[in-house]
Amino acid sequence: MKRNVFWLLVTGLAIVATIISGCAKPTPAPTEVPTEAPAEKPTEAPPTEVPSAYNEAPMLADKVAAGELPPVDERLPEEPVVIPVVESVGQYGGTWHNVTWWPGCGNIKMVLYDPPVRWKADYTGYEPGLAESYEWSDDGKTITFKFRKGIKWSDGEPFTTEDLKFWWEDLAQNPDYKTVQVPWWARNSDGSPITMEFPDDYTWVLHFDTPQWIMPYVLAQGFWEWEPLMKPKHFLTQWHPKYTEGADYDTLDQMDRWFETPGYPCLMAWCLKEFTPSETWLFERNPYYWKVDPEGNQLPYIDYVHVELVEDLETRKLRVAQGSYECTFRGVDDPTEIPFLTEQSEANNYRIVPGWMNGAGAWPGFMVNMDYHEEQEYDPATESEESKEIRELVRTREFRKGLSVALDRQRIVDVVWEGIGTPQAFTISPQSWHFASPEGQKVFEEWAAADAEYDPEKAKEYFDSIGFVDQDGDGWRDLPSGKSFTLVIDLNDWGGERVTTEATEVYKKNLEDVGVKVLVNNVIGQPEAATRGNYGVGWVLRTTHASELDIWTYPDWIFPLRGGGEGSRSFPMQGLWYQSGGEEGWEPEPGSPAAKLQALYRKGLQEPDEQKRHEIVWEAIRVHIEDGPFVIGASGDQPMPVVCKNFFHNVPEYGVLGPWAPGSPGNVHPEQFWMEQ
Repeated sequence: MKRNVFWLLVTGLAIVATIISGCAKPTPAPTEVPTEAPAEKPTEAPPTEVPSAYNEAPMLADKVAAGELPPVDERLPEEPVVIPVVESVGQYGGTWHNVTWWPGCGNIKMVLYDPPVRWKADYTGYEPGLAESYEWSDDGKTITFKFRKGIKWSDGEPFTTEDLKFWWEDLAQNPDYKTVQVPWWARNSDGSPITMEFPDDYTWVLHFDTPQWIMPYVLAQGFWEWEPLMKPKHFLTQWHPKYTEGADYDTLDQMDRWFETPGYPCLMAWCLKEFTPSETWLFERNPYYWKVDPEGNQLPYIDYVHVELVEDLETRKLRVAQGSYECTFRGVDDPTEIPFLTEQSEANNYRIVPGWMNGAGAWPGFMVNMDYHEEQEYDPATESEESKEIRELVRTREFRKGLSVALDRQRIVDVVWEGIGTPQAFTISPQSWHFASPEGQKVFEEWAAADAEYDPEKAKEYFDSIGFVDQDGDGWRDLPSGKSFTLVIDLNDWGGERVTTEATEVYKKNLEDVGVKVLVNNVIGQPEAATRGNYGVGWVLRTTHASELDIWTYPDWIFPLRGGGEGSRSFPMQGLWYQSGGEEGWEPEPGSPAAKLQALYRKGLQEPDEQKRHEIVWEAIRVHIEDGPFVIGASGDQPMPVVCKNFFHNVPEYGVLGPWAPGSPGNVHPEQFWMEQ
C-alpha cells in the first residue's frame, strides 16, 4: 500500500498517536498484577553543557534594576535545563496571539505542557522533564523520582515535594474535598491508594503492591495527568480550612484553577496574568522559569501569550486565514482547509508549516460492536433470539471481513478528504514509537493493508459463506434464521461532524451495493441518545477517530480493558469484565479475540524491557489482523494545518496533533519559539 511522502520521512525518525480522538482525552490503562521482573536502569536526562553565564529578557532586567526581582542566576535552579533550538537562538519580546474553541483552554494547555516526564520532541519515547530522574526498585514495585534542585514557582517560592505532599494528603485523600481525587494510576491492585513518601525536598517515592513498569510514562501524557498534581502549597493554603481559619472548600475550589486565577503560581514558561471569562486569557513569561537556551538565555523568548475564545468554526477559520495569530496549531484542524489557507498565506504573511500530521490510524473508522445486545439492562433470561443471532453474526469473522472489503476507501479519500490521506485499514497512529524499527514498520504496513482492498464481490462471498443472504427476495440480506436485518450505524462526532457524516454516506451506499440494509442513526449533539451505545446496546457499527502513540499508557484501541462510555471501543461487555475484575460484564470465551488480547496485555505489564513490550504490541496487532477487524478503518495519515507567521521561528517541521497524549506542541518546547522584533 502506498504511503504518503511524509510517512517516508517519519519512519526514518520513528513514533505513535490520540483522544476523545482528534482532541479528546483517552481512557487510561487499568492497574494490573504482573509478576516480578528485573528493573530497568534509572532514567536520567541526557548530559548537556550548562552555560557559564546567563542572560534574561529586557522586561525582567528592568525589574531587576528596579529591585523587584533578584538577578537571573539567583532565579534559576542549580543546573538549568538547556533546551536546543530548532533554527537559531532567538530574540526576546513580543506577544504570541493564539486561539481556542474550548472554554477550558485545553489546546492552550498543550502549549504550556511541562510535566516531570515528557515525550521527546521527535516522539521516539520519553525523557525526564521537571524531574531530573526516575528509577524502579529491583522488583518494580517502588518508583523514585528525583526533582531538580532549586526550581521555583513563578512567584519565587521554592517548588519542593512539600507541594506534592500537600496535593496527596490534603487534597487527593481529603474526604471533604471532592474536586481533587486519587488518580487511577495511584491505586493498588485492590483499589486502595498507594503509599507515598517524601523523604526530602526533592525525592518522591511511590510504593505499589505490584510492579509498575509503565507508570512514570503516564505523567507524560497530555496536560491532564500532571495538571491535578501542580498544587502550590504556599498559595492554596490561604483557602484551605486545615490551614486558614474561616476558609471553605467552595472558595478553595474556585481559586484552585491556575488557568482562571490570575497570579496563581505556575511552573510553566508562561503563567496567567489576566482572564476575562468566555473571552480572553493573557499569560506572562515566568521570571523563574528553569530552562535556558545553549547560550544561557533564560527562556521563554516570547513575553506574552494572548488567547481568545472563538467557538464558531467558520469564524475561527477566517480569523486564522486573515493572519490574526502569530502561530496556531489547532486553530483549524481540518486538512481540507489547507488549500484555502495556502491561498491566503502570501497576503497575510504566514506559512503552513510542513510535516505536522494528525496521527490518525482511522479518520474516520467504524467500531464494530462485538458485544451487541438490544436492551439497556442486559438480562440473559429475557434476551431475544434475534438479539443473540445478531451478536453471533457480528462475532463471525467472515461477516466483519465482508464489511471491511465492501468499503471503498479510495472514494472516501477522494470525496471526503479531497484526495488527502491514505486509504487503509484501522491502525493506531503511523508515527507510533511501536513502529520505529524496520520490524515495527513491517507490522504496521501489514496491519494497514489487512482486508483493506475494495472488493464488493469478495464481500458477497464472505457474506454468502456464513448464510448472510437474501432469503425473502426483497433485495436485502437477512439473518441466517431468515429474519430481516438492518445494520445500524451510530454517528459519533469523533474527528468532526463533517467527516463522520460524509464518510458514512459513502459507506452506506457501499454496503447497500452488496445487499446490506443500513440505518444511519445520527445522535450527534444528543448526549442522552448517544448513551445507548454504552455497554454494547443497539448498534453494530459506530463511527470514530482512532489515534495513539503509546498503547501501554492508553491501551483501549488494541486491548479490550474497559466497559461503557467511549473507552469501551469494540468490546464493551468483555472490557467491563476485565475492568471490574470479573464482577461485571461478560467473561471472554477461551481462545476468543478478547481473551487473547487481555492475556497479551497482562504479559506486557509484566515485561520491564521496552523493546519486548513493543514486540508484545506486535503480537496483539496480529490478533487484530487474523481475528479482526474490530474497527473498520477508512483512511488515515492526514496532515494538519499549522499556521505560523513568517517571522515566527523555531517551529520544527514535524509533529503529531491528533492524539493529545504526547502533549503536542508542548513536547517540542514552545519556550524556544521566537518572533522577529
